[in-house]
Amino acid sequence: MKNIKIFALLAAFMLSSAASAQHQYVVNAKKLGAPVQPTMYGIFFEDINFGADGGLYAELVENRSFDFPQQLMGWSIFGNVAVGDANPAFERNPHYVTLSDPGHHDKFTGMENHGFFGMGLKRDMDYHFSVFARTDGTSRIRVELVDADNNPIGRKSIAISGHEWKKYTATLRSPKTDAKAFLRIYLESAASVDLDHVSLFPADSWNGLRRDLVNDLKDLHPGVFRFPGGCIVEGTTLAERYQWKNTVGPVENRPININRWNYGTFERMFPDY
Repeated sequence: MKNIKIFALLAAFMLSSAASAQHQYVVNAKKLGAPVQPTMYGIFFEDINFGADGGLYAELVENRSFDFPQQLMGWSIFGNVAVGDANPAFERNPHYVTLSDPGHHDKFTGMENHGFFGMGLKRDMDYHFSVFARTDGTSRIRVELVDADNNPIGRKSIAISGHEWKKYTATLRSPKTDAKAFLRIYLESAASVDLDHVSLFPADSWNGLRRDLVNDLKDLHPGVFRFPGGCIVEGTTLAERYQWKNTVGPVENRPININRWNYGTFERMFPDY
């Protein structure tokens, strides 16, 4: 009997504690809250069909860090070019390319990047080129903007010095509008050079985004903005899901986010958009 009384008291105490932990909410249906548009619409953003890369994001170089599953996707190489990952510039994007002497005075070493089916240069627009590089001693590269007819329309030479990774920059101006223009890089010295995070941005970009598209989105006056969307959130595997912590910090060291949409396309290699 004593045990029954103790159990009854314990049960009563637990019920009393649960009741005191409950919260009450009073809803006044007659009081209006924030106004909501009767025809609410907004922006749904997902990295598909050039939504981000090749679209809203103003970067013109595809696979700038050589860390796609196929490290040289987006690049055409000639001469003596190799991919490496020893003592990288960025721990979470470890791959880079080494340009070395082609072995003959009539041969050249270099690479080309056509961006996302063409870089879409505009007449009289400046383009900011940057690259992280290192070499033993001194080296030199030449950076060119090339039109669709394979004619260089802008070029700059950049001197590289020292075995520590450093950022180098140059600005090139396009004298013409060309939707299918591309970027070409030559090795101009006998000494080899390591290159990583090769980047080209138009001077009129807004915080890294295409100014014209940002203005178009602003003019929609959206009521809501959804990001990220759809399958980019879940990923193909748990490890490849969208993780916001990987999208902050220095952009050079943000790991590649694998977009599962690109696995559904059979006529081209993943993830070539």
